[in-house]
Amino acid sequence: MNIKIDSKEFDKRQTRLIEEIAHDIKSRLEEMGLGTDQELVESLMFDIGAILDGSRVMDLDGKQLRPFLMFADDIKGEQLISSGDGSWIHEVSGDIVTKIFGDEPSA
Repeated sequence: MNIKIDSKEFDKRQTRLIEEIAHDIKSRLEEMGLGTDQELVESLMFDIGAILDGSRVMDLDGKQLRPFLMFADDIKGEQLISSGDGSWIHEVSGDIVTKIFGDEPSA
């Protein structure tokens, strides 16, 4: 397994991941008849992002638990793309959610 440090490519993939998660949250709220509340989706994305980024303090067996996000660059996962410094989902998720809500036609 090889790790390639490429923050630009990582950011592109991270952005796409955030878009997918936010869209699914929004769709699930609609399916459940809860409407679509942009502030709620932003808040959920921020919290999920903080967990995935390791920004939320977590521990396991008395040791810090910090996820480190990487993306497979090939189908076998032999080449991984890393930012070299973890992810920053919680920092950018609000802007991406705003874009998702803004891209939809008004009712």
